[in-house]
Amino acid sequence: MNPPTGGVRRGSVNGPDDAGGGLLGRIAQARSSSKRTRRARERTGQRGVTLVEIMVATLILGIVAIGMVEFFASGRIGFDREEHKRVATLLAQEALERTIAQPYNQINPWSEQRTVGVVDYVISVTTQSDVPESNMKTVLSTVNWNATPTVTRSTSMVTLVFEN
Repeated sequence: MNPPTGGVRRGSVNGPDDAGGGLLGRIAQARSSSKRTRRARERTGQRGVTLVEIMVATLILGIVAIGMVEFFASGRIGFDREEHKRVATLLAQEALERTIAQPYNQINPWSEQRTVGVVDYVISVTTQSDVPESNMKTVLSTVNWNATPTVTRSTSMVTLVFEN
């Protein structure tokens, strides 16, 4: 039989484990380790986390969380702005294509309002005859929308159509 280790015989009622000691041996090791840690803390004067430390850590985490919320909110606003501009550009392109698909003598100014999602877009097509040369029309498509209650944004596209 092997000599006892840590006050517990190997192969005792607790059963052997990989380290060669039973359950009681592991408990004894944990207690001695805990006592050593406690003594080391007492020597350095540390006895745990104080309420002030917890409050400072909470304050720092709160400031970081507020910064992250602001970051994501501003990102969302920028994303929405670009999405509205993309939709307006597609509407302007569609208006130009619809207009120039007409025979030359039927290309005339027109406008309409269209709602996409919750945003109202006003589409206006204007034409200028004999600009820049005779037998040519300049077709301008402009789309306006309200970005905020006080700010109106717009996008435009232009093309030239000539008479055959």
